[in-house]
Amino acid sequence: MDFLSGDLDKVFTALYELGMIEPMLGRDWIELYKKAQNQWSEVGIAIQKINRIESLKDIRNFIGNLPQPIVEALVLEVAREMAEFQERQETIH
Repeated sequence: MDFLSGDLDKVFTALYELGMIEPMLGRDWIELYKKAQNQWSEVGIAIQKINRIESLKDIRNFIGNLPQPIVEALVLEVAREMAEFQERQETIH
């Protein structure tokens, strides 16, 4: 499983600026997660490429050219990783 190892905030910002976050909030995340798992090899390739991109503009351009199911999987992955990060921070303090 690939993880976003770059600047997670930049990836979130790019997804937000592209209008990809808000439409996902009311969706069935369990179903979306199942669909993402079926395409994880493609999602993993996208994550690997994003991890090599440094500028927000380039991340936004890259994500903007991805198929919608891959973008939706990226939204899920960003949310998952941000939640894990927050959980670790709460455990430390």
